[in-house]
Amino acid sequence: MVAILKILLVFSLIIILLRKRISLGTTMLVSSGLLGLLFGLGPAPLLKQFFLTLIHPATISLISALVLIMILESVMRNTGMLKAMTDSLLKLPLNPLVLIASIPAIIGFLPSAGGARFSAPLVDQATSNMSFQPEDKVFINYWFRHMWEYCLPLYPGLLLAAHISGVPLGTLILWQWPFAVIWALLGYWYIFRPFGGDKEAAAATEAGTEALPKQEEGHSLMDLIKTTWPLWCTVLLVLAHVSIVISIIGVLLLLIIQKRYPLQPLIKTIFEPLTARIVFLTWGTLAFKDVLEASGAVNQLSSAISSFGFSPVIILILLPLAVGMLTGLLQACIGVSFPLVMSFIEPSGAYVMLAYISGVAGVMISPVHLCLVLSIEYFKADFTRSYKPLLMPSLLVVGIALGAFAVLR
Repeated sequence: MVAILKILLVFSLIIILLRKRISLGTTMLVSSGLLGLLFGLGPAPLLKQFFLTLIHPATISLISALVLIMILESVMRNTGMLKAMTDSLLKLPLNPLVLIASIPAIIGFLPSAGGARFSAPLVDQATSNMSFQPEDKVFINYWFRHMWEYCLPLYPGLLLAAHISGVPLGTLILWQWPFAVIWALLGYWYIFRPFGGDKEAAAATEAGTEALPKQEEGHSLMDLIKTTWPLWCTVLLVLAHVSIVISIIGVLLLLIIQKRYPLQPLIKTIFEPLTARIVFLTWGTLAFKDVLEASGAVNQLSSAISSFGFSPVIILILLPLAVGMLTGLLQACIGVSFPLVMSFIEPSGAYVMLAYISGVAGVMISPVHLCLVLSIEYFKADFTRSYKPLLMPSLLVVGIALGAFAVLR
């Protein structure tokens, strides 16, 4: 029981620091320090562990991958590939309702912090002649942007989950890609079903999408494939068991050559403040995991929780869900909860899938999730009416994951 109280104190510190807008990296390092001290790790061993975490090859590899993802995103944005993606999408002969949902999904290919703010104006324009309420627009913009959290290896949360659990990234993607489809179908049914048989609404929707900027007709699908090749190429390489670092380096080099991207902005991107934040974020998150293990906290917590007689599966769901709700950040959710939940089980694709999907659901229904806050602010929506529609489909996905786990494990 004492061990549980200690970890609750550490969790409380994490929540307080994040509420005060302290960076996630600094928050995790400070919390790791408190964790070590509470569980009997002295200052000298604690500092030594911080240093060992920083120079560990796995830490360096993960930091490298995240920095390379940031550079890839910057190159794609600065060369106009993101705009080209959207333009090619808008030329496809899609159902107008599908097109509306596809706008935030396409923008969501690149995991920008608070990226929902980029897709919000396009969603607003596409739905301008329709009877959607501001809260409906919040749901569309927020929900469909996050469908790639499960399977796109450019998302830091997925990389962290693979690193902490030890389950290969390609294996996680194979386990979790169906949930991206389920997420999209659930969102589509939930928000668009009132308009499915309404011809006037459909006509208004089409008028709204026609108001979006379009270029001349052409081979739209081929254009979309060409503008998204760095993304699907990275996924294919990871599925072929090529390391994420090598995959992104290869894709990035080809993209730089294709776009004749100059060296100067590339170097400038590397030395941006965001790079330092990525280093601290990764270091702090992995230090938390290592201090949990080095201080013996994992064993103490496992024994304490086991004494209550809870099923490991219940812990596997509730802990990531709760941490996700409290932090609103998937990286923090994975970094804090995964070292604990993985101590209760022998990590496998099924177990990690269930824990990860629970974490994503928790983050999605967190009232402090940045994308939710930005979407509500942009559409001038009511918070309560925007928040309530997220609960049922998010928790339903967890239920589906639990059913899949029971059948497939």
